Amino acid sequence: MRVKYKQWAVDYLKDNKVNQFNLLEDNEDLTKFILSKKTYVEIGPGKGEFILSLASKFRDLNFIVIELNKTIAGICLKKIDESKLENVKLVAGDFYLFAKQIPASSIEGIFLNFSDPWPKRKHENRRLTSERFLLNYAYILKENGKIFQKTDNKDFFEYSLKMYERLNWKQTEVNLEYNELVYFDSETEYEHKFKSLGNTIYRVVEAKQESTKILEKEHEIRNLL
Repeated sequence: MRVKYKQWAVDYLKDNKVNQFNLLEDNEDLTKFILSKKTYVEIGPGKGEFILSLASKFRDLNFIVIELNKTIAGICLKKIDESKLENVKLVAGDFYLFAKQIPASSIEGIFLNFSDPWPKRKHENRRLTSERFLLNYAYILKENGKIFQKTDNKDFFEYSLKMYERLNWKQTEVNLEYNELVYFDSETEYEHKFKSLGNTIYRVVEAKQESTKILEKEHEIRNLL
């Protein structure tokens, strides 16, 4: 879903640095944050309601949101700042650059909430469950680290299930009519809207296992950029 450009949000992102990591700078602080507690990543946080709800509920965990769109990132960062929570940070940039800069096998889990399905075949590499992304997820996730995915797009969901199976992820949960939230979850803005419209919500949890296909060398991440 397209978001209208908002200059105030872009300016806010530029002027407020306390709760964000700049991938173009030295990221010793990013590594320290990740290693200080079990850390979860959300790719595409929307306005941030999902991650802030989890961060408030689970203060013994750390959370990082990754967003490339500067307007969305600015809106989300403002909400993070206003929350006063110390266990959630924002990365306004590209996921692959993030994956390149953090330690291998350091992330506990990844949330993919209502990601753009990119239905055209020529855009497959942009899907967040394409082989390109899954290889990188496997590189940064700990053993038995999990992907938590929710979507209302049946075709994208079925595509994702096929990709997980192809790359040897282990399915630990699947729900074809996800109406009641599990304990370690929160409702997103889009999820609330879709439920009110009567849309079916699909959810799956996939775990990295010993046989999961993974990038063999760190430099391969660079080759995908």
